[in-house]
Amino acid sequence: MKEVEPDGAGSTVARRRGRPRRLSREAVVSAAISLLTEVGLDGFSLAPLAKRLDAGVMSLYTYFPNRELLLLAAADAIYARFDPPRSTADWREELRGWMWAVVDLFDRYPVAVQLSMWNGHVSPAWLRTWVPLATLLKQHNLDGQRLAFALSWFTNAALGFISSQRHSPAYRRVETIAHTAAMEPPLQQLASELWSDFETVDRDATLTFGFENIINGMERLMQSEQLPKACRQGYLTG
Repeated sequence: MKEVEPDGAGSTVARRRGRPRRLSREAVVSAAISLLTEVGLDGFSLAPLAKRLDAGVMSLYTYFPNRELLLLAAADAIYARFDPPRSTADWREELRGWMWAVVDLFDRYPVAVQLSMWNGHVSPAWLRTWVPLATLLKQHNLDGQRLAFALSWFTNAALGFISSQRHSPAYRRVETIAHTAAMEPPLQQLASELWSDFETVDRDATLTFGFENIINGMERLMQSEQLPKACRQGYLTG
């Protein structure tokens, strides 16, 4: 049986009832991003994706021969929406702008964190977002081991802090300390008082404070001609 549908131009076209929708590479990637947002990288597979698209699993292989290539395409699509900061004469402003742009992207696409690296490989989409930082720092006289150290420290400090703040509001809710009865009464009272105030902490204010401290750390690295040295003596016991 056929049903008649408008084609968007005033005429009508016949479509056989039950016929699967026509697939495209863009439709597959869009559905993959939607599914990844719901189930995360570990829960993602082609079977539920095909069901979402009202298609057979084998039809997906027409566009992506394997799961890995589909994930790379999803990462490309997400990181293409990264809004990089404009170039300025002040490297500090560029680094601040980059960190806020990452916050914005991770807020819109939480799975972007997982799609920066999986199966032990960094995605090209993330590298295209991150490598410009190396160019920026090289323009300000960082090179070699000093550049590698500064980039490693900045990336871990910035991304670790941003990721922790994404989940922080949920952890600050009073109901998260429902099991404090097992603690000693003074500690239980202190935790209760702290959590009542934690709920009022503004995430953006926390991010701003953290970013300024990261920038201060970068200034120290930029100004020093020596690599930082390890100093663990006196802090280890046993």
